[in-house]
Amino acid sequence: MNTFNPNRLYKNPKDGRFMGVCAGVADYFDIRPGIIRLLTIVAFFMTGLFPTVFVYFLLGFVLEEKPEEIIEDPEEEKFWQKARTKPAYTKVEMQSRYDDIEKRTRHMEAYLTSKQFKLNRELRELED
Repeated sequence: MNTFNPNRLYKNPKDGRFMGVCAGVADYFDIRPGIIRLLTIVAFFMTGLFPTVFVYFLLGFVLEEKPEEIIEDPEEEKFWQKARTKPAYTKVEMQSRYDDIEKRTRHMEAYLTSKQFKLNRELRELED
């Protein structure tokens, strides 16, 4: 059994109409499924019946179903969708998060090594 890869295309029959191919593509690109369905219909009229139906059924049989328990946190799922569609934005966002974490860590280190922290700890020990 394969492990979940957030950058992989899965079909999504739970949210799909037929086989979940359009819903899976919509999840992958973070687009509404209706837009993908509309593009599929346009492709049907532009290329004809056989190529569109062939590719649709090929994807329906080849793609794995999106696992239910892949990502518990909806915020993390949104992050991975952004990483696929807007990698430069994601890099900036991650850099901002790491800068914030580093700033908070420095603040904690400064407090833990301060005389005030030592004094507060000694006063708490006297209370006990």
